[in-house]
Amino acid sequence: MKTKKLKIISLLLVLTVLLAGCNGNVSSPMETNSSEDIPVKADITSQYRITEDTVPFYVEDASHKETINLYYVDGGTVPYISMDTVLEFLQNLHDKELYELEYNGEHAIFTRKGTKLTCDFDFENDTITFFDYDAFLRNEAGPIVNVGIPDDSAIAPLFSEEEVYSNDRYGKVMTFDLKPYDINIVHEGDGYYAPLQTISDIILTYNVDFILCNGEAVFYVPGALDDDLAKIYYSASSTRTEEFAKFDYNELCLALDYEYGLKEIHNITSFDDFFFECGVRNKLMGTDQTEADIALKQFIEYQLDDLHSGFNTRSYMSDEETFEKASAEIAGPWRLRFNHNSKDFLNARDKAFPEGVPPYEEIGDTAYITFDHFSHPVDEIDYMSDPTEEELYDTIRLIQYSRDKILRPDSPIKNVVMDLSLNPGGTAVSAAYVIAFYLGLGDLSVVNTMTGAAGVAAYQIDTNRDGEFNAEDHLSLKGLNLYCLISPESFSCGNLVPNAFMMSPRVTLLGMTSGGGSCGVHHMSTAGGSTIQISGYKRISIFKNGSFYDIDRGATPDFGIAKIDDYYDRKALTDYIDNLF
Repeated sequence: MKTKKLKIISLLLVLTVLLAGCNGNVSSPMETNSSEDIPVKADITSQYRITEDTVPFYVEDASHKETINLYYVDGGTVPYISMDTVLEFLQNLHDKELYELEYNGEHAIFTRKGTKLTCDFDFENDTITFFDYDAFLRNEAGPIVNVGIPDDSAIAPLFSEEEVYSNDRYGKVMTFDLKPYDINIVHEGDGYYAPLQTISDIILTYNVDFILCNGEAVFYVPGALDDDLAKIYYSASSTRTEEFAKFDYNELCLALDYEYGLKEIHNITSFDDFFFECGVRNKLMGTDQTEADIALKQFIEYQLDDLHSGFNTRSYMSDEETFEKASAEIAGPWRLRFNHNSKDFLNARDKAFPEGVPPYEEIGDTAYITFDHFSHPVDEIDYMSDPTEEELYDTIRLIQYSRDKILRPDSPIKNVVMDLSLNPGGTAVSAAYVIAFYLGLGDLSVVNTMTGAAGVAAYQIDTNRDGEFNAEDHLSLKGLNLYCLISPESFSCGNLVPNAFMMSPRVTLLGMTSGGGSCGVHHMSTAGGSTIQISGYKRISIFKNGSFYDIDRGATPDFGIAKIDDYYDRKALTDYIDNLF
């Protein structure tokens, strides 16, 4: 039971309330099927009336169907889950039983086994405190803060972490204070409960997963709904009560206040204030879910407008036709400029390469490596075999192929140009591979803007697939002139790589200042059932002089290219490069 201060009431009054039907059955307001009540103890200290509902639970896809128990407090419409279910969620994060749970009065304390790392749910003060947020939730391998590691994947044999060049800085004790947001965690009798959405926002999104609930079922989503899950999710219908709308808004403020990584740059101290200043607070708090979804999309596009942030899917309670019609023309001013510039660069390249730009091309003594995305490694490719031309859509295979061509016996190549002019980002591990291909060592430096934790993971790579990590795997110190072609469309990892090159005396940047984008994409849901992504609290940085520097403003070229058409006139560009020095 939650031992907060209670007014002294007479035993007669308590008995009167109990006789009036406090022990009656109450159905979940979001579920049409009847539900079984958890018996309420007939004592003078009983504070909450809890009802239980068992609903389908879809884990990642429609074929993996289980059940989950949801709880509702005092007839409300906000779904809660028990601490035992939270423990199951934690164990599933890494597919191992890494955590244990104990109760101590008004506290439910999770501990990472064999460590002093704890997560303390304080039911007296409505707080959730992590001794070390990152260390508690992270993978067993890799840095304290990471945006992807090669371990346990098809590319793991291609990476060797160099610990002497890596470091970690642990973060401060992290407390999520729910009181200012009027969000309660509830202890009643033997039960300890927290809102389902709060658990999704604070725990599950750390590893890109999140929860959706449509009142009839719960969905554990790894970043995005697939088509089969979407059909089930959108088959439900419900109404948005005032109580639920208030919780949805407050939970959104909580999540963004803690987890949006560009608050300082945007001069945001409180998202509640920011919503008010932008004129969307009332719509976000209203009972019209369609209107709330449209307002949220407008806010993300017009106010955040940082390209990593976006509105992904509407709520199951939104009217599809109304939402699609209203939101079709919503696009932020910076996004519009980015898209406009992208078309100009793409048109210029298509004009120069009407049959498509080749991933690898040699013009005289210069090799050009071109790719528009840092691809995610796939299990279907054998990365230790010789790459084929059919596999050059894959970033790592393209680098392996390029290495074989450039360093072949009697190679004529003196200059190498990596063309990232139309690369808006992708997977960080592939970016580390590309950095190491040029420099011999690929760094991923990340800062958690929420906790202050920071880490550098430095990798050697194997490109010639001989199982060794040595000078034959990269272009550094081979006497080659290394270049990188960048533009305002070089964004996210397409911006990280040239920033890493900018720190090196071995690479020359050509073109225009890259497009920025420093924070990792943070996928999340809302209690109302829409899904969004934001610039999250894991900020990719450059490590220099022991400090972590933000890269959001882009990398400045050493030599400028004034005209877009000149980017893709490779004969002229090769002549230009040959005459630079």
